[in-house]
Amino acid sequence: MVIHYLNTQPRDEKLDQKTHITSFNKVELNMILSIYGKNVSNGIWRDYAIDHNENTAVFSIYRSTFEKAFLQIIKSKKSLKKQKKYLLLNANNKKLKDSNELIGIIDFLDFSLKRIV
Repeated sequence: MVIHYLNTQPRDEKLDQKTHITSFNKVELNMILSIYGKNVSNGIWRDYAIDHNENTAVFSIYRSTFEKAFLQIIKSKKSLKKQKKYLLLNANNKKLKDSNELIGIIDFLDFSLKRIV
């Protein structure tokens, strides 16, 4: 598998701050794709999608191509003290885990899947 990363940083520093989108960086994507790859090889997950906008970046995980997202890892701009930077939601938009570090979400996924199998 070859992954090409796009540079999301504006080249012109004079650009307005509104043009900057929230996205996953290279390290975050490698962490997410690592756990994703393990579950694809086990036949648990089948597809994924990545969405970006001004305030959030969403990595959606699908069991089937024709279903809605089974899990969503959401990265948001940390604006409030009580709001965590990363959030894991299930298909019913129920919060499974939130954390200020992505490794907390990844460890939760890894532990939960080992427990189920």
